[in-house]
Amino acid sequence: MNASENSVHLVQLSGPITLYESNELRETLLLALSEGTDLSVDLETSGPWDIAGLQLLIALIASGRKADRRIRFVHVPRVCREIAQRSGLEEWLDSVTDSYC
Repeated sequence: MNASENSVHLVQLSGPITLYESNELRETLLLALSEGTDLSVDLETSGPWDIAGLQLLIALIASGRKADRRIRFVHVPRVCREIAQRSGLEEWLDSVTDSYC
């Protein structure tokens, strides 16, 4: 395995993660995924959130699996975790998260 296969691309998302930003954020995340490395997505400065934001994270994980890339979330804000809990997805979020705020 060469060095580029071991690298992890850090993507920092900040600001609202809602329906209104989802198309732009999706493009940003797909572009990062297309670089061919695993991703670490830092959500520390993100918010507010809505269910569309959580759906975006789910879609990113699915796209990563199709591309054989590992994607992890770090500094997941409490509000995102609460949305996941209300949606019955708390265990799923825990499985793809390295740290919470």
